[in-house]
Amino acid sequence: MTSPQGPWQQGGYQQYPQGGQQYGTPSGGFPAQGAPGYGPGQMSPYAAPQVPAHELAGVRRPQTVNLAFWVAIVNPLLFTVLTAVVMLMAMQALSGAMPQGDGMDDFRNAIGYTVMIVMGIFIFFYLILTGLWIAFGFKLRAGRNWARITLTVLASIWAVSCLTGLVSGPINLTGSEGFELPGGLMAMSYATNALGLVGCGAFIALVFVKPSNWYFQAASHRG
Repeated sequence: MTSPQGPWQQGGYQQYPQGGQQYGTPSGGFPAQGAPGYGPGQMSPYAAPQVPAHELAGVRRPQTVNLAFWVAIVNPLLFTVLTAVVMLMAMQALSGAMPQGDGMDDFRNAIGYTVMIVMGIFIFFYLILTGLWIAFGFKLRAGRNWARITLTVLASIWAVSCLTGLVSGPINLTGSEGFELPGGLMAMSYATNALGLVGCGAFIALVFVKPSNWYFQAASHRG
């Protein structure tokens, strides 16, 4: 007399339907080697769902890096424009302080041309630095750590220069003790240096806070 077919079949395997097929598990409760869903290239039903490839490849950019990018774009542009305004105001002040009288026209013209050449050189230099800031700013936003280090060095030098300008004040271009610089020129000079100092300090702080550090580390591992 044979007993009804029980849950345990010959060889200690239990039959479970899956996808229209049957597979056995040993009496120990572990899946048999080669069972469907557990073979090479097959995912276990108990495993966590896979993360999409596009999510693994992308690194989310924090707002601190976005803000640092805009500081790197806007601050040098504003500083260059304000510096040009200060230089023009200084040129006008210098022209007004020049001695008047016959025979001084050539001298005044020579001084004016010299000042214009010096101003052009300075403005050209500032434009080059502004272009570098903007170019490195895009690399910074893309997660390039070398761009962060380069801009940090430039920002530190710039901050020291602005701090020196705030402490020393505008330079008396005439060299005359009785000549006083116009109040508007002095105010504009202080405002320009203050803008540069605040912008540099904000930039350095933004690129080295915790979210920014995480972003640059993740971007470096991503390659």
